[in-house]
Amino acid sequence: MKSYAKHLSRFGVVVAVFACTILFAAQSASAVDISFRNFSPAAALGPPADEYAVKLASISTIVLGEAGQVRFAKYSPTPVIPKGFKDIMAAVAAGGPLAGGKGFDAAYISGSDINAAWGFIYNSGVPLGPTFDEFVGFLYGKSIGGTETGLDQLQRILDKNGSNVVAIPIAGSCQQISGYFKLPIGNAGSTPGIGLAGMCQQNWTFRYLPPAQYVIERACDNLVARGVIPKKNIKFIQALAGGGSLVKGLVDGKLQAFEFATPVDDYSQLFGLPEGNPGTAGNRYVHFPGWQQQFLITYMIINKNVWNKLSQAQQTLVRSVARDHVLSSYGETLRKQGETLQKILMANDGDTNPDNDLVLAQWPDKDLALLRDATIEFLNAQSSDKSLSEQDRKDFSTILESLRSYVSSNSGYWKMRDVPTALRFQGWTDPEGKKGWEQKLK
Repeated sequence: MKSYAKHLSRFGVVVAVFACTILFAAQSASAVDISFRNFSPAAALGPPADEYAVKLASISTIVLGEAGQVRFAKYSPTPVIPKGFKDIMAAVAAGGPLAGGKGFDAAYISGSDINAAWGFIYNSGVPLGPTFDEFVGFLYGKSIGGTETGLDQLQRILDKNGSNVVAIPIAGSCQQISGYFKLPIGNAGSTPGIGLAGMCQQNWTFRYLPPAQYVIERACDNLVARGVIPKKNIKFIQALAGGGSLVKGLVDGKLQAFEFATPVDDYSQLFGLPEGNPGTAGNRYVHFPGWQQQFLITYMIINKNVWNKLSQAQQTLVRSVARDHVLSSYGETLRKQGETLQKILMANDGDTNPDNDLVLAQWPDKDLALLRDATIEFLNAQSSDKSLSEQDRKDFSTILESLRSYVSSNSGYWKMRDVPTALRFQGWTDPEGKKGWEQKLK
């Protein structure tokens, strides 16, 4: 009985100490309101930032009380980057009203906006490279020498370059659709695929974001150099602003091929428009796998002067809630993809025109291998690209070598763990032996 009482007494002391710690943290932290600039209305891109803000405000209130609440609120409507700032990073580095500047106190961005030379690695990885779960090991695990995470490395490089921002991943999204084309690259039902060689010879204007754009161009150039095709005819334009503009680009003849994002994003931005959808505009072949972008991680960048206004407890919550939200937002968008892809494939089934029905197509393995080889060439060339600043080249090489070292130490396991895709879920049945667990896409 004495032992039990003694244990209970110790437990009470621990609880009291913990309660005092939380009370002290709440008393020493002041509530902070941070305005941020959003960057996309797409279903898997825009809403996660708002959801993160709600989650952080709720949890910071629970832990620190209303006096210590951290609230992010987006500007509405989305403001343009003020004159005098070359990009969003510079605008946040200068800060907004809270930091006493004329830019923004924070911004929700695509990771590629962090740096034009190497930001894509932290944003969507390397084409045909690590998947989401593999990259999470690099980002959050002590993947660099067993002492530093990939995220630590990112912040260290930003600090070394005097960026005056703190970069925090807050949302994750899954593999994308790899293109709506007028002809299939691989076989699509009874329609034979034209292959990468056939695609390179089409008089198509592409909307394909770098670095995938550079990979495709290099792969086509390689086919020309080897004498496989006489000439590369495809060309690229910069991303068109606005979701509906892509379909309008098809209708107006300014575009003939493009990729956008995941089925959830695509359905929200490319379907139900006055001008139609990719199928009605002639681009009825929906391509997988999403080799060009196997995941997406998006960031909140915060002006350092604003960041320093937060207490240590508030900073810890901003980071920990963000890490949690990367996982939960990824799970939320992933769960919707199969259902939404089915909606895309059936979008035009209600009319009497089979020529606009959307059809799945796969990139052939041999063409993916050519794209992989072109990716390696692009990455190796990037580190010595004279169009980039010397600092950007050095930082790119540092980040890429860290990722390569991480991949080389784990790729053996990743390859061995894979179950052949055709076997997964095959023949799944319920307890009564009825099939129905495996989704049958149209």
